[in-house]
Amino acid sequence: MSDAQPISAGAGFDLSRICGVIGGYGSMIAGDASLAPEVTTDEYAADQEAVNVRKTVDYLQPIVQSRGARTLLDVGCGVGAMVKTFLDLGYDAYGVDLPDLHRHWARLDLPYERMCVVDPATFRLPFADNSIDFAYTLGVIEHVGTSNGHSDRLPDYRALRRAWLREVFRVVRPGGAALIGGPNRRFPVDVAHDLDSRASALEKWLSARLHVSVHKTWGENFLWAYEDIDCYLDGLPYSVEPQSISGFLSCGRVPAVLRPLVQGYIGHIPARALGTGLNPWVMALVTKKSGVSV
Repeated sequence: MSDAQPISAGAGFDLSRICGVIGGYGSMIAGDASLAPEVTTDEYAADQEAVNVRKTVDYLQPIVQSRGARTLLDVGCGVGAMVKTFLDLGYDAYGVDLPDLHRHWARLDLPYERMCVVDPATFRLPFADNSIDFAYTLGVIEHVGTSNGHSDRLPDYRALRRAWLREVFRVVRPGGAALIGGPNRRFPVDVAHDLDSRASALEKWLSARLHVSVHKTWGENFLWAYEDIDCYLDGLPYSVEPQSISGFLSCGRVPAVLRPLVQGYIGHIPARALGTGLNPWVMALVTKKSGVSV
């Protein structure tokens, strides 16, 4: 149990920006919900509920405690298991995601005033500037700017990701932080997704035979890399600290015989290599510098 004390309920909400209600949850739907295809199956939701409780307690909470954070925001919260876990631990936690996920939030009995559906066309978050101590968004950025919620990049996907990441940064208070994670484009293997829709014949051949997505580590695909942070947050007052993913990845999609080897590799990546292509994930702790308001 955390020794953090929750602050007043609803802190950080800018209610003037909330436009309606979907399934009992505050929302911002002003655009076309078809822009955010529903890709969360009931099977995947059940798996996420089980896995994300452990990730919250074992991986996220120590980082949150080290930052002295109380007000938390899960951007792309999925089924809401992390938000529920943080609420149970006594934090002032909120979650946002795209349409249709509210059915999972209702099933977990999450408080409607803490969960919000956002407009897939704008990604505008219903929180005031500089109002959140700690935001986290895990396995989300690689899907921003795609047409199918997975791997088909839109022509302006980089501009969309830039706007999205800057919006997350907007709501973090000076001195606060955002933890942004997703599979690393500079690492050649991705066990969580299919290949980029523009993958080469060689990438498809290798992936079919190895039963994981194998991609080139140069050029573009729908994943992201550490250097993208500087492109997306250029001109803003921030610093970046690459994080270990040991204890975060469950490696559930890795063949059982290889799982100890993969987990051992992840646990022994040197600190100086965490921000390179040796790390299967980009896990960036982005701090908004104190004394500067954005």
